[in-house]
Amino acid sequence: MKPVTSIILCIFCASFIFSCTSKTREATTLTVNSVFGDAKVLSKNGERQIAPGEVIVQDDTVLTGAASIIDIVYGTSGIIRINENSRVKMTALFGGEGADRSRMDLANGKMFVTVSKLVKGSSFEVASPTTIAAVRGTSFRVTADTNSSRIDVLSGKIKVNPVREGRVIEEVETVVETNNTVSLDTEAVEKIVEQKKEIEVAVLKEEEITAIREEVKDIKPVERLEDTVKQEIQQIMTAPSVDIEAEKRREDEKMKQMELERTKAEKQKQDRLAAVRSEKERLAHERLQKERRVREQAEKERIEREQIEKRKQETKEKRVKNIPNL
Repeated sequence: MKPVTSIILCIFCASFIFSCTSKTREATTLTVNSVFGDAKVLSKNGERQIAPGEVIVQDDTVLTGAASIIDIVYGTSGIIRINENSRVKMTALFGGEGADRSRMDLANGKMFVTVSKLVKGSSFEVASPTTIAAVRGTSFRVTADTNSSRIDVLSGKIKVNPVREGRVIEEVETVVETNNTVSLDTEAVEKIVEQKKEIEVAVLKEEEITAIREEVKDIKPVERLEDTVKQEIQQIMTAPSVDIEAEKRREDEKMKQMELERTKAEKQKQDRLAAVRSEKERLAHERLQKERRVREQAEKERIEREQIEKRKQETKEKRVKNIPNL
């Protein structure tokens, strides 16, 4: 091979490797897109204020104050909004050699996530004190405090496992789909684990969906995001009507609730009737008892009178016998 050709090939290979590395870095970097209010990062180098354009790395913890919001771009694959009074740790991130998952731990507060479909073998997780959600292309919101958490899904699907004292309960899981929600507190997790119960999934109310969309309607578009993510964000922003399946589930839930209320009202009515019957029976029984006691008392008094009369008669007869004959 000629020296010139070898040099050209080396330059090409180096350029290709650098290009791939740059794309990988771009696809896996957490970059601050916008900040409103008081937002800080706790890292191994200490605490600092967050500014747009900054990069957040693994083990960094994001803190937001009152009335504060920070939007973070997840490479080219998604966008994350961290709301006020929140604490989020970047526990694991793509980027290192052999890394195949990202995980963020929401200790308290609220965050909204839109992530595109990930490559096979990769995952994106949001953990809280009582749940962990694994996503594969979806938009959802997580709200948490030290004892409870709630996950609201606006599109796509997520897998949810309960978390008990920091341990993920792998043997219990459910899939939460579009316009559905899951809420778990520590007591509910205990029952699920100890009594082997299923995780209850509920349908989001239309007003709840509207409220979530209202919270994120001002997320700024980011040019470098994948088209699928841009489209997803646009759909969320434009607040499309609730899909037919979700509407049907909502209607079924409404009918079920109405049936439960009807059954409850019927039971209350039957209970009232039973109580009235029971009271009538009690009063009738008391009346019969009273009448029986009156009859018994009257009979007792009659017998006593007869005995008195009998004794009087006997006494009179004795006196007559004792009078001497003249």
